[in-house]
Amino acid sequence: MDNLITKELIILDLDLSSKEDVIKEMARLFESQGRLHDYNNYIKQVFVREENFATSIGFEVAIPHGKTDSVKNASLAFARLKNEIQWSDEEKVKYVFLIAVPETGAGDSHLQILAQLSRKIMREEFREKLKSSQGIDELLEVITA
Repeated sequence: MDNLITKELIILDLDLSSKEDVIKEMARLFESQGRLHDYNNYIKQVFVREENFATSIGFEVAIPHGKTDSVKNASLAFARLKNEIQWSDEEKVKYVFLIAVPETGAGDSHLQILAQLSRKIMREEFREKLKSSQGIDELLEVITA
């Protein structure tokens, strides 16, 4: 996960109140780091995926993702929200991992990223560190460990 996520792709205490705003803001991180060919198309793909199936997975975590050739290289962003927001009818979230993967040549890379993240999220120790880490450098270390 080392080159997937950098400290420039982490936001702490993001103060937004809707899933759409959170996804747009996090995608801007990818755009600012030159990881997207087309911001608007990437966002569109993420929203299509969300409409089909909300990506909240329990434990106050959501993992929205987009697989499209609007993405230059596989990337992961993380946001710890200031307040919980409603993600699906059933769930609120406070921790969001946004995945961007190019369609062509990606194979199952988005599934591999999802699987790696899911394994970590299942561990209480990992979730506790997401909650308690004080700074971006510390969080980057937790996520990439």
